[in-house]
Amino acid sequence: MKISKKIILPVLFLFLGVFFSNAHPFYVSICQIDFNEQNQSLEISVKIFVDDLIEGLSEEGHNKLYIGETREDAHTDEYIYDYLKKSIRLKVNDKDVEAAFVGKELETDVVWTYMEIGNITDLKNIEVDCNLLTDVFRDQSNIVQVNKNGEIKNLLLSKRDTNGRLKFD
Repeated sequence: MKISKKIILPVLFLFLGVFFSNAHPFYVSICQIDFNEQNQSLEISVKIFVDDLIEGLSEEGHNKLYIGETREDAHTDEYIYDYLKKSIRLKVNDKDVEAAFVGKELETDVVWTYMEIGNITDLKNIEVDCNLLTDVFRDQSNIVQVNKNGEIKNLLLSKRDTNGRLKFD
């Protein structure tokens, strides 16, 4: 589903406001994909509430991860990467691609995860299939924003509609 900037900006501000509150009645993730023409890559940042991610990883059988704490499981990054690979699938220019995990960092109640896809000389179209946390939270929304040289396009995905495609000139 393609969404105009007029709709996505108010929704994005609403969701971002929710990210900075302690209790969140909405379940949302934000996936930012930037085409880096100089490095010929897609740089992917995914922002998720820590407790939601822990719940999702728990559903995968990974318990007691303690993300961001000194007692964090040594394999947490591996578990997160495996979960993201399973939950966010991409086609770039009609070809399946897989992102490499770069790392994660914590910011209050959210975790930023970073991935990268190399050897992308141009971005003509991107198809995103994202079911991140939709099996855990029935009202989960996943906002995807793609930036190619300042041209920004957005998708709003959910359990009912996990797939979207964006075209660039």
